[in-house]
Amino acid sequence: MTRARTEELRLVFALRDAVNWKDIELIRGAVSLQPRGAAIDCLEALQLIINVMRRLEIDTTFLELGATVSAEAILRKVALRGTWAHLETTDLSFQYEVVSPREHAFIVVREIQGGAAGKWEQWVKSFLPLHGFVQAWVSDVQYGHWQNVRDPLEYEIAGRSCSHLAMESNELPPPYERTVIDISENPGHWESRRGYVEAIGATMWLSDLFWARVGPNSRARVHSAEWLRVSGLVSGVTEIQVSDDCFAGEDTASLQWKLRALIYG
Repeated sequence: MTRARTEELRLVFALRDAVNWKDIELIRGAVSLQPRGAAIDCLEALQLIINVMRRLEIDTTFLELGATVSAEAILRKVALRGTWAHLETTDLSFQYEVVSPREHAFIVVREIQGGAAGKWEQWVKSFLPLHGFVQAWVSDVQYGHWQNVRDPLEYEIAGRSCSHLAMESNELPPPYERTVIDISENPGHWESRRGYVEAIGATMWLSDLFWARVGPNSRARVHSAEWLRVSGLVSGVTEIQVSDDCFAGEDTASLQWKLRALIYG
């Protein structure tokens, strides 16, 4: 049966090593360090996405400025531009971003139509063996979005009240300071950390790089938790699952907090 609700897969990768000769440039006799790129570059990420779509027999016709564009044409454009941030087909959207201050990059595969992506395991397995893979998780699109909205204006535009939500300062200096929503009390909130994202999902894939960042005790706690389904996969990746369905409401809040405490302490 096709899912009515839309889901998304988020994949996190490390940045390349801090000192890499490809990142060093000589300008007028001076050495200049170039910004660190992701362990998976934008072209490689897009090629893998297209490969998975073809394997799953998903239409690889992209949409750009109201026109249809072939996968080959999109790849040529990205190769020339050297970057991409957001791409769409009729049923799926894709995002690629490097978060340099937090030393990671991420890829998002998001359904526009429920069930359009097929089985997420088929997507993840193409990325797990790659050098620099940190983590991945699946989430409900709408639930995940509203768990992480900080701007009260977005609630107002959507006709939703945020008067019951905790507020805090965005901690910017005047005149940029303003009041935003404190999402830290939301069980499904995401927090960008150095080298990883503090997030949870009903299904997650966590690598050795992830455990190195959150601490060895976290891995031990996860592997000893009898209420989780834990599997070892390729390249030292651990798959954990607490439910067959994504977290999509407050009815799973206690389970989400329990999982968050288990992994992140």
